Amino acid sequence: MDTVLFITDLHVGSHVPEFAGVYERAAAHHWRVIELELSRSVRPLRELVAQWKPAGCILEGCTVKAAEAKRAFKGIPVVHLDPDAGTSASSRYVVESDPGTIAEWAAKELLRTKPASCAYFGWCTKTVWSAERGHIFKKTVQRDSSLPFAEFKDGWEIGDTLGVQKKLAKFLAPLPKPVGIFAVNDYAAVQVAEACRQSGLECPGDFTLVGVDNEEMHCECADPTITSIELDFREAGRLAADLLAELIANPKLTPRHLKFGPVRLVRRQSTRALMVCDPRIARAVERIRRDATTGISATDILAELPFSRRVAEKRFRAATGKTILEEIQDVRLEKICELLATDIPIGHIASRCGMQSDSFLKRFFKARTGLTLREWRNRQTRPARRRKR
Repeated sequence: MDTVLFITDLHVGSHVPEFAGVYERAAAHHWRVIELELSRSVRPLRELVAQWKPAGCILEGCTVKAAEAKRAFKGIPVVHLDPDAGTSASSRYVVESDPGTIAEWAAKELLRTKPASCAYFGWCTKTVWSAERGHIFKKTVQRDSSLPFAEFKDGWEIGDTLGVQKKLAKFLAPLPKPVGIFAVNDYAAVQVAEACRQSGLECPGDFTLVGVDNEEMHCECADPTITSIELDFREAGRLAADLLAELIANPKLTPRHLKFGPVRLVRRQSTRALMVCDPRIARAVERIRRDATTGISATDILAELPFSRRVAEKRFRAATGKTILEEIQDVRLEKICELLATDIPIGHIASRCGMQSDSFLKRFFKARTGLTLREWRNRQTRPARRRKR
């Protein structure tokens, strides 16, 4: 059994599902996969590679210098997964996110909120992926609207959140409101949300916001909670593993740059515009989004609203176009479909969606979709892999 190294800076964030995707393909390729976290190692990369004698390596988003990589990987097949700035241009075998699809999804979501202007907030350092997302976002906004557009071009540091928030507040102040803001990732989106909060800007009246990666600890803890584009990092890991297997089998393989895209947009408060702006109803909608799958009922939501049942339902429908029960059921249906797209046993789904029983879940799903749970699952196929040479 060959050894393959999955080399990353730290096992966090997107690195976790990417490693899971690689590990998922390991059995098919008869590999033993070893993960190396460079930030936790006192040994140089060259020494680590020499120790394991791998058949191949997947280098995930690392900040390894080109000269160091050349010495460490001499003669060893290497695939770069979601590489940092400049690496993809010089590497022959790459799997990276598709900036075009990401930016277009962001533009579509923000334009849906009917902003008066749009803005882009990129990464703290100059990177190819950040620049590409910003360029395509601007191009898409200008293609689909005549809105004013601005891009934050000042440098900023991860360790100076107060400084970047002050810069952002100054940047956003003159823009026509509401401004639709696309942040390059969820960490950047948190800085935008906090800058707006400190400046007294309200969502959605003054701004709407979309991030990338769907990092729940960032998105759910922000105020407002942040709408985010979730990327298919697990599929990225699978792609990288399969590409490495081809490269190991054929060292003269034609250079390839493969792309992976988003799987869904998770809509939260930062882009949820109500037809009638009522903060009490907005809080109820957010409560449903967060807790519908825990088993809450329309009665629970009504008890939290300072109106009679009739007035509460009337105001909720005026703001959302739905009854409270319909909103709860829609959130549950979305979760059911999300779980059916995984390999979770069907018998485990009801308890994760706030349903009373398996039989109730089956009746509900058939009534809403016309399909049984298994029929719906069988119709789902893995998204086609997009390849770009």
